[in-house]
Amino acid sequence: MHKKDTKTPQALMRLALGVALLGLAGCYPPSALEMDYGNSVRNNIAQQVVNPRAGFDPKPAVGLPPQAAEGEMERYNKTFKEEPKQMGKQLETDVKQKSQ
Repeated sequence: MHKKDTKTPQALMRLALGVALLGLAGCYPPSALEMDYGNSVRNNIAQQVVNPRAGFDPKPAVGLPPQAAEGEMERYNKTFKEEPKQMGKQLETDVKQKSQ
């Protein structure tokens, strides 16, 4: 007699049940943590705005006079220029001190 193989249909049934349970887990409502997700970032960005209504103000923004602004930009740009290191002179002084 031929025995009917019942392992394959049972395995398929279990697989289908697992897929159905995973699908139902996706419909679960969000937790309290998920509902608050991103609020701290939005709050920090909002606190960095000095005047939220500035775009609706018809008066232009007042800044520095052109000469003062140019001087400030020159000083600012000078901070990024590196002075060349004089390694040769440092080595010469070290050699001179050792030879004396």
